[in-house]
Amino acid sequence: MDYYIRKIQHFSVQNWKRLNTLYKLKWVQIATVAIVLIVVLQKNINVSVNLFSPKSTIVDPKAQTVADESTETEPLIRSKEEVVLESNPLKETEKEETFSDSFFKQEPEHLLRNMPTAADANIANTYSNLGFILNPQLAVRLKVSPSVVAIKKKKCRDYIERFSPIAVEEMKKYGVPASITLAQGLLESNVGDSKLAVRNNNHFGIKCFSTNCVKGHCSNYTDDSHKDFFRVYKSDRESYRAHSTFLQRPRYKHLKKYGSKNYEKWAHGLKKAGYATDKKYAYKLIDIVKKLNLDRFDI
Repeated sequence: MDYYIRKIQHFSVQNWKRLNTLYKLKWVQIATVAIVLIVVLQKNINVSVNLFSPKSTIVDPKAQTVADESTETEPLIRSKEEVVLESNPLKETEKEETFSDSFFKQEPEHLLRNMPTAADANIANTYSNLGFILNPQLAVRLKVSPSVVAIKKKKCRDYIERFSPIAVEEMKKYGVPASITLAQGLLESNVGDSKLAVRNNNHFGIKCFSTNCVKGHCSNYTDDSHKDFFRVYKSDRESYRAHSTFLQRPRYKHLKKYGSKNYEKWAHGLKKAGYATDKKYAYKLIDIVKKLNLDRFDI
């Protein structure tokens, strides 16, 4: 027995000396450090994934395909609130709340009181003020703070409350549907935040083609071409009046036959008459009117 013990001890000592000699080689040391780092990083990655995985969502087993981001489809992951709503449908006596109904309700005070962080504000500023309104899934997809969305919605609401009386007044005088006027104002001015709206009081992107302009009549925003000069107005009301008179031109005058309650035909008529080069201009106006319930001002 002692013989075998001595053999094992001798073998262990010899192998230890060989390993010690081998470990002194630089490439062996580097390989050892690399293996340790890979193991540590792998553990960190697994921990991070577990920490940041969503805890308040339920996967819909029926949703097996990836939604196309270019179309509005139901997300694959639904919130618990959505599942609860599906399991508790509205009673027949209850009125289903539309988007426009909820849009014009006062935002929760805590959303408006807690101002967005600088990072949230930077994200929101890269999108149109109408972006989160016309595409409610956008804020969810981009993980934008609810306080930012609330501020954007309030901005739209304030714009409509401020300019709807003027739009109605112009409709009664010139026959242009108030819904169309408001939709164009919201779209063209980015809800009053565009440079033209802020600096020129120009809410409708009306250009100046005059060759003999007095000082303050128009301003340039791109290059020296006079096609890039835009009108300057003394007030927002003057801009709305200019929009009404602009649509009295011969190329738009035939739209009056649609009356003041057919905003869809007005939208397509404006596009066909050349008001804008955007191929989707008519559909954008119609979407704005529907989402913000602007046709309630048409009388």
